[in-house]
Amino acid sequence: MEFKKEIIINKPIEAIWEVLGNQFGDAYKWASGLNHSKAFSPPVIKGAPSNNRSCELPSGKIKEVIRKFDPGNYVLEYEVIEGFPFFVDTAINNWQLTAISPERTKVDMHLIVKTKGLVGSIMNPMMKMQLKKQIAHIPNDLKYYVETGNPSQNKAKEIEKLSN
Repeated sequence: MEFKKEIIINKPIEAIWEVLGNQFGDAYKWASGLNHSKAFSPPVIKGAPSNNRSCELPSGKIKEVIRKFDPGNYVLEYEVIEGFPFFVDTAINNWQLTAISPERTKVDMHLIVKTKGLVGSIMNPMMKMQLKKQIAHIPNDLKYYVETGNPSQNKAKEIEKLSN
């Protein structure tokens, strides 16, 4: 399964990297589908804010590990290492930022999920639909948060629901 999203954010590349890369553990502040997230363990990759992140989703908890953290080229890659069903072999998300102008940045998100075994083959279509729905808003959430400093409408609804 492969999911690619691209969006233009009307902010300098450094402002987006600050939220996406340097504040890796705080993705729950802007990303729909995350009830909470927290960075933990010292960084293994030089310059990274941490090595891992735990995330609370409505469906349960996952843990992610940073695989690539390159502030010079604005590349962040992380892998889900815990919490996905047994039939998921790997789930790796890659973000790449590209400056278009001093005030505009192209953001590319590329998620690859590989399933395994018979159960993986059977569950693949359903999981693809579910993941497509879950990640549909994430680039827009990032755009809105970086441009305004506030959570998107989707994220704001989630926050309100959680507080009740």
